[in-house]
Amino acid sequence: MKVLTSFTNRLGNRSSNQDRCLVLERSDCVLLAVADGMGGHARGDLAAETAVNSLSHSFLSQHEAVAEPGQFLKTALEIAHLETVEAGRTSTPPVEPRTTCVVCLVQGNQAWWAHVGDSRLYLLRSGRLVTRTRDHTPVEELLQSGVIEEHELITHPLRNSVSRCLGGALRPPEISFDHAELEPGDTLLLCSDGLWSALPEQKLLDMPASGELESAVNELTDEAEKTSYPHSDNISLVGLRWLSAADPQTSDTGASAGQHSEAAAAEGKDPLQQAIDDINRAILDYASEMKK
Repeated sequence: MKVLTSFTNRLGNRSSNQDRCLVLERSDCVLLAVADGMGGHARGDLAAETAVNSLSHSFLSQHEAVAEPGQFLKTALEIAHLETVEAGRTSTPPVEPRTTCVVCLVQGNQAWWAHVGDSRLYLLRSGRLVTRTRDHTPVEELLQSGVIEEHELITHPLRNSVSRCLGGALRPPEISFDHAELEPGDTLLLCSDGLWSALPEQKLLDMPASGELESAVNELTDEAEKTSYPHSDNISLVGLRWLSAADPQTSDTGASAGQHSEAAAAEGKDPLQQAIDDINRAILDYASEMKK
């Protein structure tokens, strides 16, 4: 599989960064994620960090191609939710951190994604929008029901309200899923609301379908930061351009070496500790089923 990947994460005009990005690559598949810690609750940074670490662990535990991608994403997000709840409970003092999250698995010429909250995924093809995720927010519900129009989303009084997230209550949230077959040149963008709320959708559609992905990702993020100054939020953007299913994977960032090292370190983990981790994760998975 041949792809290009790139990501960027900016502080914006905030005192702390509660966004986290994830790009993990193997020769047969790639996992992408963005988590945006919810600032209206304590320790959004803890929630986002826990979520992406949990997703990373779930992906690295898959030593072969993912047989059931949809089920994998569902289980991985439910485990991430429970681990976020637990991270809050074991903090001093205990807190209830929350985070939005969007995650995408690319394998062969297929992409599967899932999300909770208002972190988004866009699928772009030849300058047009194939699809995007629909936010789990009151204003998105108003948009879908025809009460408001698209341009009103970024100024509506309820624009910062989110109806689903990871963390908070023990019961896992309802997760939205989708899937698409990819064509050469397709671009997947995963981002926090710090990016999409600052830019008109046309700016994303104008993104070049060829050339360096890293430059395009940084240009979009720069523009979002400048446009929303001096009130810019944390801004995160993860991009993947799908080229073909057959060739060895490449990346136009220096992140891949570190990601492959992380995978190797996980595979070299002490067998006893690995067994303990597997047992703990099985317990969390079982708990998620029992709490439904």
